[in-house]
Amino acid sequence: MPMPKIDEQNLKKPLCYDPARKKFIFFNDIVSGRERIIPVETLSKKDLKRLVIERHLSGPDYRVQAISGPPMSRDEVVHAIEKDEPFGLNTVDAEKSYLKNFLAEIRRNLK
Repeated sequence: MPMPKIDEQNLKKPLCYDPARKKFIFFNDIVSGRERIIPVETLSKKDLKRLVIERHLSGPDYRVQAISGPPMSRDEVVHAIEKDEPFGLNTVDAEKSYLKNFLAEIRRNLK
């Protein structure tokens, strides 16, 4: 199975966070062997939020809308994450699930 494709915009978003070094880890760092994968499920709630916030801030500005809520800007999403609002908690859960699966795919292809 080939290594998953990642577009230029997503190369700028971290995939892992190393709390011991307070360092974000990116796709190219992992596939080059410079850095190892830090599983998202090992991160504290605070460190997971830090990773998710950085991923959102590293990308372009956007607007998103939940089915039952008003449109939100990227900064409003980040605020919701920081304040543990329901939309922010759901965003963190979704990112955690995505990263867990994506990192598992990378790990399989590195072997």
